[in-house]
Amino acid sequence: MLNIHRILLFGLLTLANISICKAENEEFLISFVDHSGLINYYVPILNKAYQKIGISPTFIMINDQRALRLLNNAQIDADTAKVIDNLEHYPNITYLPTPISKVEMILICQAEISCTPAIFNQANKSLAVIGADEFYQEQLSNASIKLVELTSFEILYKMFDQQKVDVAIIVLDTYSKARLNRYPNHYKLFEKLGFHLLHKKHQALIPKLESAIAQVIAETSGTMLLDNQKN
Repeated sequence: MLNIHRILLFGLLTLANISICKAENEEFLISFVDHSGLINYYVPILNKAYQKIGISPTFIMINDQRALRLLNNAQIDADTAKVIDNLEHYPNITYLPTPISKVEMILICQAEISCTPAIFNQANKSLAVIGADEFYQEQLSNASIKLVELTSFEILYKMFDQQKVDVAIIVLDTYSKARLNRYPNHYKLFEKLGFHLLHKKHQALIPKLESAIAQVIAETSGTMLLDNQKN
């Protein structure tokens, strides 16, 4: 049975708690963020792959920035999938060489707004975003738009749907892209590859883990894709 602990993203999971957990139980902890593609596709894929190599992982929900810090400090063991542009700041993190996903960063805008990156220069507008410094430094470093920093994509969508922000940046993959149909006023910013991250102490796992992931994807991805299309 898939072991997912839904950790609240408002500080309930402390560094001390994770340290105690690692010391007492030595679980193999893998972080993921509150994103439908990760939860419904990549987490199950990785769970099955790790089981194939004799590891029963525990998946915990932690926001992007914190997950990278915890992984670099060996307080967790892996992260489900991240872009690797800024890993030079985390010297203890490595990753599987074969990407596990391809994601698109999409700007969605309320109906009356001209949806282009020019909106970032409008100080009277607000942008909901996750990981502004980590993932969008090039786009937002000189932006005058008001940033509303969040840690959950579901909260981001809710705020946008309730018109509490003018624009938002969402992240979509093959298995969540259908959600874009709800937001016809959008602009594709860029796309990136996502990689499964590991602490370097586990780098010996990489060859057999890559093989196991490939096997699981070959066995199950067609069924999972069909299920997502039905949903």
